[in-house]
Amino acid sequence: MPSAPIRVVVADDQPAFRAGVVTLIGTAPDMSVVGEADDGPSAVDVATRTRPDVVLTDVRMPGASGIDVTPALCAAGCRVLVISAFGLDGDVLDAIGAGADGYLVKTERPANILAAIRSVAQGDAALSNETTTAVLTALRRRAEATHSPREDGSGAGTANSDVHLTGREEEVLARVAAGLSNHEIAVELHIGDTTVKTHLGNLFAKIGVVSRLQAALWHREHRVR
Repeated sequence: MPSAPIRVVVADDQPAFRAGVVTLIGTAPDMSVVGEADDGPSAVDVATRTRPDVVLTDVRMPGASGIDVTPALCAAGCRVLVISAFGLDGDVLDAIGAGADGYLVKTERPANILAAIRSVAQGDAALSNETTTAVLTALRRRAEATHSPREDGSGAGTANSDVHLTGREEEVLARVAAGLSNHEIAVELHIGDTTVKTHLGNLFAKIGVVSRLQAALWHREHRVR
C-alpha cells in the first residue's frame, strides 16, 4: 500500500517564487501542497489549521521572519525547511538555533529542493552546499572566540562539553554530524531504525537540542578537537 503524500505548506512573500515552488511540488507524486502563506503569522495560522509534514518558509517575510516563526511551527508538529536568497552564516545559525531541520538557498536546483523536502519529512537534515560552507565558517569563528583566553586567563564556552553520553549515543551523534540518515546509521551500527530514533531522543534531551542540525552543530563545537 503506497504511503501518504508528504503534506507541504509553502510560505513566501514573493508570489512568483511561491507559485514556482507550488508548481514544482505538484510534479512530485509523493508530495502535495496543503496551504500557502505570504507572511510569518499567516504561515503559523495555515500550518496550525492544515497540520503539514513540512513547512517550506522564506527567511524574510512581512510580520515575522521565517526564523521568528520556526519555534511556533515546530510546536505545531511541523518540520521546517528554511529557504533564502542568501546563505548568510548568521541566518543559517539562527534558523538552526530556532529548530529548523534544513536551510536552502533559492538558487538550489529544483530536484535538490524536492530531495530536501523528502529528507526533512523523514526526520533527516538538509543543507545546500553554500549553506554548509556558511555554517562551517560561522563555527570556525565561534570556535576561535570560544577558545580565546579570557582576561582572567580561563577558558570559555566549555559548560556543555562534559555532558555524559553513552558510547552508543556518541556513535550515533558522530554519524548525525557526518550527515547520515537514520537508516544509514542503523545499517552502519547494525541496529534497528527504531533503536536509532531512541538513541537520538535520549541524546537530544541530554545535550539540550531539538533537531539533527542543532545536534550536528553541538558535536562540532564540543566533540571535534
